[in-house]
Amino acid sequence: MPDPDRAAAWALLCEFTHSQALRRHGLSVEASMRALARRAGAAEDELAAWGIVGLVHDFDYEQHPTLDAHVWRGMEILRARGWPERFVRAVGAHASYTGIQPESPMERAIVAADELSGFVGACALVRPSRSVRDLPAESVLKRMKDKAFARAVDRAELRRGAELVDLSLLELAALVIAAQVPIADRLGIGGSPAPDLPDDPVPPVPDA
Repeated sequence: MPDPDRAAAWALLCEFTHSQALRRHGLSVEASMRALARRAGAAEDELAAWGIVGLVHDFDYEQHPTLDAHVWRGMEILRARGWPERFVRAVGAHASYTGIQPESPMERAIVAADELSGFVGACALVRPSRSVRDLPAESVLKRMKDKAFARAVDRAELRRGAELVDLSLLELAALVIAAQVPIADRLGIGGSPAPDLPDDPVPPVPDA
């Protein structure tokens, strides 16, 4: 099977995910993945591939949220539908408990993009503006030190992600913030509530 296109990835996400928050998380991580691909000098087709991995990495979570099912079930579904193995591996590598070591640049990037994209969104929502547009990267690092803030986010995983893409946490936070700014309103971190993301049409490419 050739690489899936973005429309197929969005359809898959919407088929399994009705939560608006999880759909927005997919878009957020897609944007961060595309930014990391661009930094790595990826060609346009690889830019799209990295973004698709970000879009679908949690597609099975709503229906299979437990550690013994999430990611494992998603990988089974992708394989059953003929998705190329490099996409399946990248989706599996984003969760450290699978034991799949992130080896390729795309696998390393999804680890870096996943947790930090969500954490940056949380940091934006506690600002007076409720916007990522005026969020300094330094503020993200300060929030990381506050164990009571977004306590479900594993700080060690944030640090591991930065190491995997050879960036400091400050540099990675700045990259993720910049990736979220163009779609801040769609993500609900632009100062006002986000509109719903329907199954169709497919949202615009994050950096288009």
